[in-house]
Amino acid sequence: MKLLFDYLPIAVFVGIYFYSNSETPMYPAVQGLIVASIIQTIGSRLLTGKFEKLHLWVLLVTIVFGGMTLAFRDPAFVQWKASVVLWLTAGVFLFRQFVHKKYLIQDMMQAAIDEKLNVPKKTWMSVNLMWPIGYILFGFINLYVAFNFSEAFWVKFKLFGLFGFTLSLLIFTIVKLYPYLSLEGEDKTEEKSSSAVEKMNQQEATNDKQ
Repeated sequence: MKLLFDYLPIAVFVGIYFYSNSETPMYPAVQGLIVASIIQTIGSRLLTGKFEKLHLWVLLVTIVFGGMTLAFRDPAFVQWKASVVLWLTAGVFLFRQFVHKKYLIQDMMQAAIDEKLNVPKKTWMSVNLMWPIGYILFGFINLYVAFNFSEAFWVKFKLFGLFGFTLSLLIFTIVKLYPYLSLEGEDKTEEKSSSAVEKMNQQEATNDKQ
């Protein structure tokens, strides 16, 4: 459900752009983007019981840059908005890592699997750094595509490029954390096996006494 809300605005934006009958589909698409971002923020509040700060910042940027696109009838503002959001997200990763000494990716992964991961600090650091570095790089790639290719191509890139980019980072994260996930699974299995053997021994001892 959370993943649905995370991609709701961009899915609405792309859907309206390609299926709108307007001669200038960018503007109704931007209107849909703003509305979907508001729904995303409220939906996240209803699901989690709190507003996510990142969603609020993204909503603010969307309203400002989307509003400027509609007011000045210039798609460049919303194209810049995509990069600003990526850089803002990268800033959150870096701020939490170097100021609060916490790793956002650690919180996200542990919340996803609902358990604490016994992963070395050095590994968390490398994984957490890869995300903002990727976001910063992708922000520049977004601008390059926006101003060197057609508007329609950029809209497709915004959807499929961002999805593929996020998927690549997620695969990288899973590969880096997999050894520790496996070890935890083996430890739990060994604990269950030991517990079962111990119970069997106790049962046998009880039977012998009887």
